[in-house]
Amino acid sequence: MKKFLIILPAFLISFQAISQDWFSNHDYGESVSAYVLGMAGDTIKGSIKYDFPIVMQKRIYFNPIQGSNTREEYTPDNLIGYSIDGKSWVSTTVIMETFNGPFKFKRFGILESDPGPVSLLRIFDEQDKLKKKINSAEAEKKLDNIMLNYPENSLDFLYIKKNEGDAELLSSKTFKKSFTSKMRLYVGDYEALIQKIESKQYQLGDLQKIVAEYNQWFESERYR
Repeated sequence: MKKFLIILPAFLISFQAISQDWFSNHDYGESVSAYVLGMAGDTIKGSIKYDFPIVMQKRIYFNPIQGSNTREEYTPDNLIGYSIDGKSWVSTTVIMETFNGPFKFKRFGILESDPGPVSLLRIFDEQDKLKKKINSAEAEKKLDNIMLNYPENSLDFLYIKKNEGDAELLSSKTFKKSFTSKMRLYVGDYEALIQKIESKQYQLGDLQKIVAEYNQWFESERYR
């Protein structure tokens, strides 16, 4: 399985790469082997109470020792991230455009990109229309089903961020309309890549390729 690094303040953290399947068939409430990354960069092994993934984006319940009854609650505010079933969930600030201006909130997002300063994260959240007409429990069940069957290459629910910046939704109207100028903010220091975007050799549907190419270039430049 691949390894990747997330660049964070003052240190590097190694995670396992996301596996091909989205979620394992765990029972809700089951204790699943995992590890968490504390704010000081400490790695703690134990187990997580498995829940709807939409819930696990907001909080997790972690036992520092697998099989222990001592359960601690963690949120994106007090944890760098965690790993479960070979999938890495990273704390990030999400920015969402509203009629009243930008709205920010924190979530754990599933990391979907190769090593480097630009990251792609999958965050299925309550901004989805399902939340507007049905109660929270029903929304969580339906969104959970969506996540279980979601194609990995889809741009829906996919966010982009650079280093410690805010995560921005790729499928938003703002991002689509100003794709080239938006990408300059993320990969603008790699002029050859920007030229491919401006010439439409790379478009919105090529985000995975764009991010991979940029991160590989960035890594090679570090050792010149």
